[in-house]
Amino acid sequence: MPASPPRSTGTELIARLDRLPLSKPHRRLVFQGGMGFLFESFDGVLLGYAASAVVALWALDPATSGWLLASVFVGFLIGALIAGVLADWLGRRRVLMWALLVYVVFTVLAATASGPGELALWRVLSGIGLGAEATAIVPYVSEFLPQRHRGRSIGRTMMFLGVGHALAALTSVLVISPNPESGWRIACVLGVLPALCLLWWRRQMVESPRFLIGKGRLAEAERIVARFERETAAAGDPVVAAPAATGEPVEERTHDAGPLRRLAALWRPGMARRSSVVCLLWFTFQAAQYGYGTWLPTLLVLEGFTLATSFGFALAGALAQIPGYYLAAMLSEHLDRKWTIVLFMAASVGCAAGLSAADGAAAMFTCTVALSFCLHGVASPLYAYTAEIYPTALRASGMGVASAIARLGAIAAPVAIGYLHAGLGFGGVFAMLGGLLAAGAVVLTLWGLRTAGRSLEDLQGGSRES
Repeated sequence: MPASPPRSTGTELIARLDRLPLSKPHRRLVFQGGMGFLFESFDGVLLGYAASAVVALWALDPATSGWLLASVFVGFLIGALIAGVLADWLGRRRVLMWALLVYVVFTVLAATASGPGELALWRVLSGIGLGAEATAIVPYVSEFLPQRHRGRSIGRTMMFLGVGHALAALTSVLVISPNPESGWRIACVLGVLPALCLLWWRRQMVESPRFLIGKGRLAEAERIVARFERETAAAGDPVVAAPAATGEPVEERTHDAGPLRRLAALWRPGMARRSSVVCLLWFTFQAAQYGYGTWLPTLLVLEGFTLATSFGFALAGALAQIPGYYLAAMLSEHLDRKWTIVLFMAASVGCAAGLSAADGAAAMFTCTVALSFCLHGVASPLYAYTAEIYPTALRASGMGVASAIARLGAIAAPVAIGYLHAGLGFGGVFAMLGGLLAAGAVVLTLWGLRTAGRSLEDLQGGSRES
């Protein structure tokens, strides 16, 4: 009886994944992950546009409006923490399936809300699904991508955030603005229909081989790697022999720590600085991003612009996000993720300063579009950077904690603007957001890790921290 061929080790399987060219199976994963981000951005921003209508319909004061705008981010925070540890413990695929289902159910219920309290409740619960989805996507997709294509491909995934923002703005113009009373409810339902299609499509989604290797499930991991090799060859792309594996050896079975131990491991020596930097960075970035994104339509209305004009400004800014994501992703492969983030954050500070001092519709429009381009360009390398700095056993947990801290910023900024707008005024709001971005850029410049061109396994150790 012939002997069975020797089974590949975890290190060999990862070398086989990393040597593949970017091909059909990678593009399919990027698209599936991108569609998840599309729903996150569409739903997370849509209420910012709908708020202008809801505030008038329900006669809400600014403070109540701020809490309503922040409600979805409370759910994001819970979902991010839960999804991070569960994705490292139970698997990326399972979390992504359940997250999308939770989003669908509670977004439908949100469309039936009869008051701000009920709407906030459903938004918190649907936000749990969105937060879980957003947390698990990048760790999952990045673990399939070869290192030479990782930054650019994650950037393409992030471009779907811009598409979601643009669709939310377009929905506000076409659906909410003509009939605000029913329009915002219809908009909620419109976001659910394609999510159901994606949920059906994801039935055939495979688990991350790196996750399976860490669990000692080498046979499953090898089948998935072999499938990627076959699909790549069938697409006409060359599949060359894997190079000799370099860097740290891959553990073929990690200690199956519980959720609390995984969270504690993020703050052990070698990981604490990484975790501190990304948490501070995410807090300042998303406080600025969602403070700007959720309040912009309402702030413009308070400045005397019509509802239709404010939605038009927001639509133009949303469209500007897409080239911002793309340019940042391209630069991050050459300039490094760290310095690309710093560059776009610094440019965002300048745009926020310009908007705070803008006088007249033309100047406000120009600064709005420029700020959207630069601010959302930060997200493209930032997601890739966060996934890269953690080992496989902690990658989703690290992304989950960073996402949860980011949601604290996303909650705090809309609420703070609701209370402080009367004293700060339009210009003061954007000066405050610019200050947050500047703080994040300084933290990353001084203590951030360089990651471009290095394999995920090479980044696992605590060395080479600059």
